[in-house]
Amino acid sequence: MVQYLLITANVGSLFEPDARLHASWVKTVADQVDSVDPSFFVIHLQETGGKKFTECSQQVPVIINRLSTALPMFDLLRAYVDIDYEAVEYTALGALCFIKRSLWSSVAQFNFHTKKYEQLTSPKEVVTHGLENYPYVVKHKFPKDFWPSIKWGRKGYMQTRWKIANRTFDFVNAHLFHDESNLALIHENPQLYSQNRKRALDFVLSELSAMENGCTPLLFVFGDLNFRLDSRSFLNRLTERTAPHPVDEQEQMGSLADGLQTPKSNLQVSAHPSENLRRTVSAIEFRRESDSDDSQNSCVLRIEKKKFDYFNHKKLLDDWQSYRDDDKEAGTFKSMFEMDINFPPTYPWSEDPEDSETLMKTRAPAWCDRVLMNKSAHSLVELGNPQYSSFGMETCTGDHKPVMLAFNI
Repeated sequence: MVQYLLITANVGSLFEPDARLHASWVKTVADQVDSVDPSFFVIHLQETGGKKFTECSQQVPVIINRLSTALPMFDLLRAYVDIDYEAVEYTALGALCFIKRSLWSSVAQFNFHTKKYEQLTSPKEVVTHGLENYPYVVKHKFPKDFWPSIKWGRKGYMQTRWKIANRTFDFVNAHLFHDESNLALIHENPQLYSQNRKRALDFVLSELSAMENGCTPLLFVFGDLNFRLDSRSFLNRLTERTAPHPVDEQEQMGSLADGLQTPKSNLQVSAHPSENLRRTVSAIEFRRESDSDDSQNSCVLRIEKKKFDYFNHKKLLDDWQSYRDDDKEAGTFKSMFEMDINFPPTYPWSEDPEDSETLMKTRAPAWCDRVLMNKSAHSLVELGNPQYSSFGMETCTGDHKPVMLAFNI
């Protein structure tokens, strides 16, 4: 029997000049690995180097070394981390594979250039540059011409392939497009970003299918998929018996309010506003109708481009099960499957170590970090005592909580 552990972690918040979150993050991950005690452990990273990547990418090899040191039970490490920020294909993605010596003879790594599997020899290999042409990795940034209206950024995917005990595994790290503006929930097309995420993941699945050549691996796609809640149903839950009030540009308030005004118990999100209104409205407040003149006390929810301020943010986190049904994006991928989610939203958590057990008021809560599988992988995992959860709830791991899937075969 082989025990597997897959973890996905968006680590963008870790990379600051003071590196203040490094030690706690490494300990949190190492403790989780210790508790599972896998023979084969893969962790996928997104946003390595953080937002200040020109300054902080040099920290990436340091944190890999610290994690490796904290996991002495593994004798072999393969680490592929894209920190070449001057390259056109820069993705900031990383894939770290830890393997126990007891499994060495049963593991082979796929060479994408020769199309052959190779036995593992050297105990440690860390590659941070030139991954576009490296034989053991497939790494691509999503094509820029796919969606010219969306900021290109660093979104893309990275693939490794392994043969373990005569089974073929594809591990794919995907970082899909985020929601750039909260206001899209209200008066732009609320499905714009989810549609682009679907195109991106469909593109990845199509690329993977094209290279199978009759071999159907056990496929695991785990990363920051940036799945968000269905805005219509989620906002209806939060804003029952309220009315929307545009904020800013007085001359536009009346006409926009007319477009948004709906029965108080069922908010209808407008999908086709005029371009003029989109430019002029800077915020929407949902206020209780009974005392709507007193906006400060009656406001239930205020939404700005990068602000999602609910009147009782603690309740929003504590009652996460009440809006689990609003998490629908994964269901649009009919060929992919997932274990049941029984853990709180993985984003956006506080980046402050002194206040790490709260959600930030920047975005609506969401299960961004996921582990998806094809049918054959899902069927096998179901039989292997699976554990699917997030972790690090009592420490600061940045704005994302890591997510893990453990199982045995």
